[in-house]
Amino acid sequence: MNSSLERKITELAWRDPLFAEMIETDPHRALAQIGVEVPGNVKLDIRRQRRDTLYYVIPPYSEEPEKADTVINQMDLWQSAELFVWIMPQKLKVQLLAMRQSYRRNNP
Repeated sequence: MNSSLERKITELAWRDPLFAEMIETDPHRALAQIGVEVPGNVKLDIRRQRRDTLYYVIPPYSEEPEKADTVINQMDLWQSAELFVWIMPQKLKVQLLAMRQSYRRNNP
């Protein structure tokens, strides 16, 4: 079995309409079904990309004006062939890594 969490989510959403709907409406439950442990404090907003839509994510406002011009490193990965991307605040990268590890651990 492929150990890529992102590939598994994508393939399931393509093949299973119920999973595709659940991954958008109740992502914690959908991910739990494939062995992903999502920390309780992590909010997920998973969307199926539409071919006719351009997406833009506005970064959070900086409470520190002196850092407002700093580039925010939010994009964790972007794989153009499979077209998936995670966008998150820097502090959530550890939680994403833990989610990937739980998927690999629960899907040997």
